[in-house]
Amino acid sequence: MGGGMTMAGNAKSVEKKRADRARELIRDLVMPSRPDLLLEAMRAQSGFAPDPLAVTALILEDVALAAAVLRAANQELAGWKRRVASIEGAVALLGFDRVRAIVSEQFLSASLVAREGPMQSLRLRAVASGRLAARLARRLPEVAPNCLNGYLPAVAPDEAYTAGLLHDCGLIAMLRAYPDYALFCRQTHGQGAVDLVAAENARYGTNHTLTGYWLLRSWKVPESLCDLVGVHHRVDDFNRPGRKASERRLLVLRAILHLAASVCGGDTPSAWLVAQEPIATFFGLETSQLERLRADEGGD
Repeated sequence: MGGGMTMAGNAKSVEKKRADRARELIRDLVMPSRPDLLLEAMRAQSGFAPDPLAVTALILEDVALAAAVLRAANQELAGWKRRVASIEGAVALLGFDRVRAIVSEQFLSASLVAREGPMQSLRLRAVASGRLAARLARRLPEVAPNCLNGYLPAVAPDEAYTAGLLHDCGLIAMLRAYPDYALFCRQTHGQGAVDLVAAENARYGTNHTLTGYWLLRSWKVPESLCDLVGVHHRVDDFNRPGRKASERRLLVLRAILHLAASVCGGDTPSAWLVAQEPIATFFGLETSQLERLRADEGGD
């Protein structure tokens, strides 16, 4: 018993060090926006006939701007007791004038970011993941037996989009903190590594999922979205779905993220092979059916 308690204590100590390191990485972190996109958003908000729909569409194209809007909705609306989990919901609650101010603030603080490079690649992948996650959220209730029979609750497409767009936000902090991180990721993916999180822990003493969790916590977004980001690489939970509908719903969203990452490049083929069978079983599908779904929805 003494040895078991010691091992548990050591594990908690290691996890605390990783969490402390993650919180250190996000301290004073400024999310980089695309200056050209911010200019487009400012134009859409100016003139005699500003276009709220166009502004919202542009916000959905940029991780940093979407994060700023979501953060403002959850930190500034003191009278609103529910946390906001979708970008569209945040825009509606903040109102056009506050969103205009956020775009202007982002533009004034925007750092010029190379059009090529790891940060731009991450942006493009995040937007692609968000779009694919939204499509999958619409499709799964129509094709997955365990969704059709009501056992697995539906996920709103706008919430799936937000999760797809922001689930790898911790990568931004890692890229900013470690000059060799982009090379490390390329090498890790090139080797077909199954567990990126374990490789990050071994190299940096923390990982992008834990960093993303604490970053979202600092924005005061719904706890469920924070938790989702913190564990989105795990696959073992699909073998033991939770008893509560809310737990199963979050697993549906996690499964959608795995599917999106396997298509958009967030996961290696080896990692998807590990996730494929438990996720197919979770949805009540054959693996061949799941692969057809990926193929059908993978085009943009």
